[in-house]
Amino acid sequence: MKLERKAVLKELKIEKNGILIEEIPFIGKLNLRGNTKDKNFLSDAGSILETLLPIDPNTKVENSKFQVIWLSPNEWLITFIENDIFVKIYNQFIERLNSEKTSVTDISENKTVIRIEGKKSVDLLKKFMILDIDKVLKDNSKVAQTIFVKIPILIIRNHLDKEKQSYDIHVNRSHTNYLKALLLDGCNQFIN
Repeated sequence: MKLERKAVLKELKIEKNGILIEEIPFIGKLNLRGNTKDKNFLSDAGSILETLLPIDPNTKVENSKFQVIWLSPNEWLITFIENDIFVKIYNQFIERLNSEKTSVTDISENKTVIRIEGKKSVDLLKKFMILDIDKVLKDNSKVAQTIFVKIPILIIRNHLDKEKQSYDIHVNRSHTNYLKALLLDGCNQFIN
């Protein structure tokens, strides 16, 4: 039996009242765990990624190939744009990191990513979270782990310009349709 990868949503892009809701399926994701006090771990991980791991809470670093997202003092999520880079870095982590002190796990199928874009994105998101988005996600290097109604999510700011707001929401696949329904209902107030 061959397993087939499928997006969660049937319609990958939905635009309603000036807000775009889009699933970004099939993003390669690695969960990396290691001790930030271990200089060998930090050096090896940094060398493989060609960037330093973010060690400040709720921050990310990114380039054109991937994002490295701080999840906790000893845990990071790495999301990849291209599958060949994902495979290359995953294999380098397995080969070079000390398996007794670190953990690298492919979690690509665990969650999906829902992108919200539009001038009223913040207003829409504020309807469902107690998170002060303007304060917590004040610049493009910030991320937040929070609750969207009753759903645990990771939310990432993508934009530099306030007029072109864009956020990625990492959500368990099983919660995706519920999240989409809430967002679409929330868009009703933003009639063009």
